[in-house]
Amino acid sequence: MSGPIATAFEQLVAAFVPARMNRALRRGLAGVWGHFEAPPPGAGAVVVANHHAWWDAYLAWAFAVRHGRPPGAIMDDAQLERFRFFRRLGAVPASRPRAAARRAAAGALLVVFPEGRLRPPGPLGPTRPGAAAVARWAGVPVWPVAFRAVVRGAERPEVYVRAGAPLPAGASAEEAVAALAAVLARVDADVAAAADPEAPVPGYELWWPGTGSTHERAAWVARLWGAR
Repeated sequence: MSGPIATAFEQLVAAFVPARMNRALRRGLAGVWGHFEAPPPGAGAVVVANHHAWWDAYLAWAFAVRHGRPPGAIMDDAQLERFRFFRRLGAVPASRPRAAARRAAAGALLVVFPEGRLRPPGPLGPTRPGAAAVARWAGVPVWPVAFRAVVRGAERPEVYVRAGAPLPAGASAEEAVAALAAVLARVDADVAAAADPEAPVPGYELWWPGTGSTHERAAWVARLWGAR
């Protein structure tokens, strides 16, 4: 498919994708909780994030929407060619870093996963240096943000987002990776230290409500039974 028909189809699909992502987040997760270590950047930024869960792309979109910023992401060329409608949602091919920089400079939260591909949960895997260069070209901060999806005392995964202090536009690739690794370690420590697995991790605010576990949704039955 090519030409005007393809363009119209991409526009149509792109119009429905945000609603689909919102629905998936609300139905597929127990919720998304977040914590800021410092005030967020005042305009655009290059967000460096870990890529350890299927949900990460949806979370990147939700993170930008929550802060009222245009979403953006650097996406593998082959994947973007396969799902071309993501271009209309702010995705830029990895082969065009200058275009990505222009999007960030225009005010978008441009999310970059420096690991390059999905990795097992845990510390950061091997990383690529491009995010810092894009931020330098755009003249925007590098913002380390850790996403961690965990299954604790709820039926569905809980997601905890910890946003570190933004780094200046001139930060090196090594500084960006070190900052992200530190933020990721802190969110993992917070989750590990939470004493009650059926309660949200202390210190995090509910950003995106999800769906309760079966026992929570059926609590009215127990209350009804106890009232007899």
